[in-house]
Amino acid sequence: QVAAGTAAGEPRAAGSGAYRRAVRYVIGELTTLGYEPSLQRFRVGRRGFSWNVVTVPSETAAPSMLVGAHLDTVPGSPGGNDNASGVAVLLEVARLLADSTSSDSLALVAFGAEELQPDGRHHVGSAAYVRRMSAAEKGELDLMVSVDMVGKARPFISGHLRGTSAGAARTVARAARASGSRASVRTLGDISDHGPFALAGMSAAFLWTGDEPNHHRPTDVVRNVARRSLPQAVGVILELIPRVLGSD
Repeated sequence: QVAAGTAAGEPRAAGSGAYRRAVRYVIGELTTLGYEPSLQRFRVGRRGFSWNVVTVPSETAAPSMLVGAHLDTVPGSPGGNDNASGVAVLLEVARLLADSTSSDSLALVAFGAEELQPDGRHHVGSAAYVRRMSAAEKGELDLMVSVDMVGKARPFISGHLRGTSAGAARTVARAARASGSRASVRTLGDISDHGPFALAGMSAAFLWTGDEPNHHRPTDVVRNVARRSLPQAVGVILELIPRVLGSD
């Protein structure tokens, strides 16, 4: 249901009217749960803008863990798996932790403009988020995980950016196995929003269920998302949180 609400059957290219509607949907869901999400605006191309939807523990406390999922799609694709699936997981984690102290050091971010933009850049929203982090915030963040394309009923892939530490990916894979799922660790290129964090020296990983046959096509619709895959991804994140934050 959340994946369907996020996708709403329409492409969500960065900065578009459909993307704005998706932003309003995510803000509405988080606000209903008692969170106070904020918008982080950043430039896309020469004249455009897009937004990250950011929920942080407080205005003064730096998060120790960040769970991210990109909200945008390429033009022409409704992005059921890429990446309404990840946003659905993000929102379900938010729902389950709404009354828990487990979220006290946790940031939840729906990133904009992850997809390749006309000017040749990608991961623009996550890069903007990283640029605005202070040195203290970067030092405080123990782990970032990008939940991206988790809508297939397959073993999880926990990816790390080539040339950076695999520590975060191993931690995510261990959490996946402890939650009852199969998982492997894989070295990958810069293909999701964990990239800017890893390149800035932070511990970051990518949770994925592998290639999507309908990737970037009009046929990437919510009905192709495996129903059981999203609760499994939620279980991975819920298992991961106490491992990173040390809370019950």
